[in-house]
Amino acid sequence: MSLRQYLIALAIGTAISISAWCIIVMSINPATAGWLAFSVFYLTLGAGIAGLFTIGGTVIRSRKYAEDQIHSAVARSFRQAMMLSGLFLSCLFLLSRDLFSLGTMLLLVVLVGLVELLMMSIRKEA
Repeated sequence: MSLRQYLIALAIGTAISISAWCIIVMSINPATAGWLAFSVFYLTLGAGIAGLFTIGGTVIRSRKYAEDQIHSAVARSFRQAMMLSGLFLSCLFLLSRDLFSLGTMLLLVVLVGLVELLMMSIRKEA
């Protein structure tokens, strides 16, 4: 699969995910919704955000790296997009439960930073 085909497929999946999230936002009443509705809400939002971050990171990195290094750049973009969307969703979930504060946000950012540092150090050893 070429980079262009990958980005097109990812853009279609991201558009579907964002569209599903918009439908959920417009059709679900948060006061009466159960855990399944909130799970689908967070799942579609997370998939949309991860797709957007992956596309952005891949496009930026594809201009920087040579053709033979593009596979690792795409993998790095995907990994970082998943971590950033997880960070965003974690903050959003904590905010909905009134557990969000500057301290918890800093703790989450440090945790994501340490995971990324660990992943980068594992890659250098291999």
